[in-house]
Amino acid sequence: MSNSRIIFLPKMFLSFLLALALAISSGTAAFAATSAAAATTQVVIKLKLGSGQMTVDGVASTVQPPFQKNGVTFIPLSVLTKGIGAQLQLTDNKKMTLTHSASLKVVMATGSKTAYVNGVQKTLPAAPVVVKGVMMVPLRAAELLGAKIAFTASTKEIVIKGARAAAAGGQAGIDTDAGKSKIGDSYFKWSMNYPTGLAQTYQSTDGSSLEFGDVKKEYYLGVFVTTAFDKLSSLEIRDKILSYYYDTETTVSKSTVTASGMTYESVVTKDKDGLYYEYRGFQANDYLYVVAFGKKVSGPNELKQASGILDSFKTSFDASDAGIKDLTQVVEGFKTLKYDDYGFSLQLPKDWEMPEKTNYPYYEPKDGSAYILVDVTSLEKGDTMDEWLARRMERLKDTFDTPYYKQLERTQVTWNGVPAVLQKLSYTNDTKTWWDEYELYAIQGDYRYYAEFSFMQSRASEYEAVFKKVLETSQFDYRKIASNFGEIVDDNDRLDRTAVTTKTSRKYGYSVSLPQYWTAVASDFESDKVAYAFYGGSILINVIEGMGDTQQLYQAVDSTYNQSAAENKNEHIKENSIVPFGGTQAKRIVMEDDGTGDSLPYKSTVYAFAAGGRGYVITLNLKVANQSEFNKKTDGRGHRLV
Repeated sequence: MSNSRIIFLPKMFLSFLLALALAISSGTAAFAATSAAAATTQVVIKLKLGSGQMTVDGVASTVQPPFQKNGVTFIPLSVLTKGIGAQLQLTDNKKMTLTHSASLKVVMATGSKTAYVNGVQKTLPAAPVVVKGVMMVPLRAAELLGAKIAFTASTKEIVIKGARAAAAGGQAGIDTDAGKSKIGDSYFKWSMNYPTGLAQTYQSTDGSSLEFGDVKKEYYLGVFVTTAFDKLSSLEIRDKILSYYYDTETTVSKSTVTASGMTYESVVTKDKDGLYYEYRGFQANDYLYVVAFGKKVSGPNELKQASGILDSFKTSFDASDAGIKDLTQVVEGFKTLKYDDYGFSLQLPKDWEMPEKTNYPYYEPKDGSAYILVDVTSLEKGDTMDEWLARRMERLKDTFDTPYYKQLERTQVTWNGVPAVLQKLSYTNDTKTWWDEYELYAIQGDYRYYAEFSFMQSRASEYEAVFKKVLETSQFDYRKIASNFGEIVDDNDRLDRTAVTTKTSRKYGYSVSLPQYWTAVASDFESDKVAYAFYGGSILINVIEGMGDTQQLYQAVDSTYNQSAAENKNEHIKENSIVPFGGTQAKRIVMEDDGTGDSLPYKSTVYAFAAGGRGYVITLNLKVANQSEFNKKTDGRGHRLV
């Protein structure tokens, strides 16, 4: 039962998505350290605002032009990777780990001003952003790698001076693989000639997207594979190709081509930087393959002369051909996913991904029928495995009503090379759809390791096999945990769930006592709307200005809930009465949703009263499955209004 599922707010209240295509060209001799001595030398990098040229120790190359926005200067991430030589590790296209040396590592993420230098939190003047497919970072990020920066406003010149990274050199060109003359993907069933002289700059976790480039950004190659079961028309394929355009591209020509026994759609474009691209769209094997080749040329005819790499593309993969380098990320339907901060990796089905805005190892398939999460916390002195498990079970009993969960079994297993406890549970939110859950508990050194694999019981035959794979392939680097982290307190483990806190609204003249473990959703008590949530429930406080007449307020509340019950056959008013509440009289309405509609079965208890020229409406929502004895005490424990 993941914490990501704890918020329950019915339809009456509240409703970082960044698409990142990181195109950083690989390093070449101009930027690579060639010896141990070179690894410790100083490097001088010069750029100008609005200029696409960068020099590194006097050697020029082409980059995305630096720019200023809201007073912050942005430079291409490649300045740090190619110029300074920091090694880049990209996690899920958003988290960037830059390793300068064994003693200096910087972590940044798109959409966040927070950075970490050797685990110590720092604040950037702005968040990294993607511009035209290139990652741009604040100039101040160079300082995190130990460099000194200077900016001359009159000339717009940027100078960065610092030590060349101990691991300088960047990504290697893929044409260094001896004996390989082709590349391909055995899972997605394609192959083509080696893109000699280009380096792989990006590959998605499932291998469906692959990009190559050169350091001067004069060549580009991309292979993109999407599912296409139904036959697509020429127009549909061209529309798909259009989705891969950069913003600055203009279509030059479109045609349907048949050659070498293959029919494909060809689209030629030109961008404002002088690059021409040819996109080819092939449909085969229940996939649509879009292959893009770009080059800085004088026109389409010159591009055509250089497009032999496109002519070599085939919608097949010959496993017996030793000359093909297999770039597949999917083996027997599984791919390897990594979470570098934990030194953690595991194999999951190819369609499993980490959702956006997730800051811990959490993966799920696209249909939401299962998930796995992993957590690492510190082991408190004197704590034991038995005590840890007992606290977890007590929390489960507090969360779910008895008919809605079952503890099935508990066994001893080996997980990642250490003894572990494997516990299996089942739970449901409506008695119709049951979920099975495997929980793994292990203790190693000063840390506790926990994994939770949950899936719909109706898919048990499929997901039991997936869990077996998880158990076999999940790995932690215990040394990395010990070196990267200090004390990681589990805030929920020993939380006193009976403790309350009092919140006061001076503007609206009330105070309310709430359990401390509840999560704030909208917590400005000087606002007319406040919301808190917990696993399976929530409280909403709404203040209505000008609704100081008690009977008028009662009529408005009656009208709202009567109308809702009339329009939704799954909603039923179980009580409508006047009761003492917070030192006054209040209308109390209890509405139950039987779960036959779109929502899970739940009960809403509404208190409404007027005071000081205002109306106050307090709504307590609790899913039926979570009406444990502990949660039901909520009605009488808090919510004291004065």
